[in-house]
Amino acid sequence: MAPGSLRGAGSPLGAIGGHAAPIFRMFNRIRKALRPLGAVAGLTGAAALVNRSLRNAALPSNWVGGVRRPWTWRGYDIFVTELLAQPDAPPADPVLLVHGIYGGASSFEFRKLAPLLAERRRVLALDLLGSGLSAMPNVDYTPDLFVDQIIDAIGEFFPGPLVLVGSSLGGSYAIRAALRAPDRIKRLVAICPAGIDGVLDSEPGLVRRLAGNAFRSPLLGETAFNALASKPSLHYFLSKRAYADAASITPEILDQYYATTHQPGARYVPAHVVGGALNVNVARDLPFVEAPILVLWGSEASRVNPASNAAEFVRLARDGRSVVFTGSASLPHEERPRDVAAAIEAFVAETTRKDGEPGEPAEGDRNAPPMSTIAVPDIFKSYDVRGIYGSELSDELAYDIGRAFVAELGVTSIVVGRDMRPSGENLFAAFARGANDAGADVTDIGLVSTDALYFAVGKYDFEGGVMITASHNPAQYNGMKMTRDRAQAISLDTGLGAIRDRIANGRLGELAATRGQVSARDILDAFATHCLTFVDAQSIKPLRIAIDAGNGMAGLTVPRVFARLHCEIVPLYFDLDGTFPNHPASPIEPENMVDLQKAVLENACDLGVAFDGDADRMFIVDEKGGLVGGDTVTALVAINTLRRYPGAKILYNLICSRSVPEEILRHGGIPVRSQVGHSLIKKTMRDEDVVFGGEHSGHFYFRDNWFADSGMIAMLQCLEVFSAAGKPVSEVIAPIDNRFRSGEINSRVTDIPAAIARLAKRYADGHIDYLDGLTVAYADWWMNVRPSNTEPLLRLNVEGDTLAAMERSRDEALALIRS
Repeated sequence: MAPGSLRGAGSPLGAIGGHAAPIFRMFNRIRKALRPLGAVAGLTGAAALVNRSLRNAALPSNWVGGVRRPWTWRGYDIFVTELLAQPDAPPADPVLLVHGIYGGASSFEFRKLAPLLAERRRVLALDLLGSGLSAMPNVDYTPDLFVDQIIDAIGEFFPGPLVLVGSSLGGSYAIRAALRAPDRIKRLVAICPAGIDGVLDSEPGLVRRLAGNAFRSPLLGETAFNALASKPSLHYFLSKRAYADAASITPEILDQYYATTHQPGARYVPAHVVGGALNVNVARDLPFVEAPILVLWGSEASRVNPASNAAEFVRLARDGRSVVFTGSASLPHEERPRDVAAAIEAFVAETTRKDGEPGEPAEGDRNAPPMSTIAVPDIFKSYDVRGIYGSELSDELAYDIGRAFVAELGVTSIVVGRDMRPSGENLFAAFARGANDAGADVTDIGLVSTDALYFAVGKYDFEGGVMITASHNPAQYNGMKMTRDRAQAISLDTGLGAIRDRIANGRLGELAATRGQVSARDILDAFATHCLTFVDAQSIKPLRIAIDAGNGMAGLTVPRVFARLHCEIVPLYFDLDGTFPNHPASPIEPENMVDLQKAVLENACDLGVAFDGDADRMFIVDEKGGLVGGDTVTALVAINTLRRYPGAKILYNLICSRSVPEEILRHGGIPVRSQVGHSLIKKTMRDEDVVFGGEHSGHFYFRDNWFADSGMIAMLQCLEVFSAAGKPVSEVIAPIDNRFRSGEINSRVTDIPAAIARLAKRYADGHIDYLDGLTVAYADWWMNVRPSNTEPLLRLNVEGDTLAAMERSRDEALALIRS
């Protein structure tokens, strides 16, 4: 038999071979099919190694400040961060902060707000379970899980009532928590909350469900999440959803979000968010929440959850109000922290009930933004209105300011001037139209300096005055400085805040039955005459003076005054040009004085003088081109004033050199030390009948000028001093300007009270006072450190009798501030 006959049909082996052939073919197909799976398995292992390596990003240990307190909740080791209220703060309900839930979320978003709230009350920041801050298992995340955590944190850390503040989805869960703990949560603040109008309140579609499942898978989920959590992706997300200004996204912020999203388990919460497991519809909850609620939003919030949603939250709530902040997006507490803190404090004060009635806002809170859904641009500053023309300060807003000004002050006659900025005419027309509609007459004095406007108000008995100017600010800005009668300046706490609130609340007052009128008046010659009454014009020698008007209003007022003097003027930039083609009209900055210094030297001038844009501030250069500080000018004017008013009170702010009070005493005057800020200075001068007051910043105030400031009058008094001395300016000021000053140095500080406390402890053996911030004085040096009114900054000024003493003390203080 041939060998092959063994596989014949009748052979047992042949039978086996016939049945096995299909099996072998099947195994072969399986083997081929498994080849790509083997490759996938290899890629899986490689990807796992890459993913594991990306989980090594270092996470900062503390970003809110205060003390981190561990907390074991349901077997999970998490934590809260506690900041205690300032020791001298009156009793106040504490605050619990609950952050949002998104990739990279943590209490980091409260790093600016928490210290501000802690100035008055105890603050606890809760880092929610699964925020990516620790290695978390793939737990079953639900809205109730997070609400339970909030409720349990309240029970664990708060013995009594509290204010609950939640952001984003954390704000939505805070609303639901308020339903479950009405006896503990007495006030509720929700910052850009979700859960209304299709934002995390509807059933997810197929794509979202598939994406949620994909994020949960070990390989695909890790890899996809790594791509989404890359720094470019995070920057894109933050710039489109969280911050209004991409420039606000600092490397520190990006590093924080990157580190948080690259902690083990960080992808699980986003997986649940995308898949719809964390959906919450608070529309059904809000009507039953007993606590008053404040809804805060950024005007530039994304289209996914826009600021217009704020009105719907307020509508649904039993007791709701809202504030929308311009210049911010979904994290207004990051971009506008002080305004957010002020709004929360005002809300707490407003809703504090005494004897069953709403309490009045606490003192100090009256300047907080209004409880309103109307967004007012952030242009109402401490002492004026100031913003970019067109985008922030519009003609329409100027009209509203005109009406609100009349309604708030109850005036019937207003004088209005303006500087050389191109937008001034439009703003004047709009303001005047609003004031006229409210029934007030407006007198247009045209192009003038700010001190000329003050003169007009006082001299001609107007009930109010407005100067349309942005002073030293760049060309795209404009603004308004406002006064009551007798040139009493209006600041945020004496009227500007109330005017802003009227606009925000739509309370512009009734349109007058008889509309006001606009008339015109030229006051510049009368103003020049008034300025010259402060000196003996005949005593001023024919000095050669280089004057830099900076293309501002001094180009118009200086010729009117010097037409009556015998001085020779070397003019720089007298053409009125609000685009400032030569240099910014801000002479306090040394770089803007270079042209003047050069002109003094090239023309052998006796001195140089520079004015800012609206000519209310003045700075001097000596015959050698040396810069003369505002405090030295204060001493010069004080000396001249005391010749006319022996024994008079002279005011100086506490940043001025020690030489200022020494010169006042040496010439028989009474020095009066003051805080920084012209509204405080003017009040002190009125209350104590102070003849003259000066600031290091170039503002000089005169009792006989209705306590208003005037750079022109200060300059004339200095010319009188130099003329009487009969020697070069540098020699006149040498006995006064004999110390070494650091200039003002700003430091960004997270915990301002703690930094001041460190300084007070270190220098406890010196003479300490708290008139304005902290002042420490020793025999051969002194320093002042004070917080900014608008930013988390400390401003340091140091002066020493020697350069070595100043530098040593400056460097040590800065190290303590920045530690």
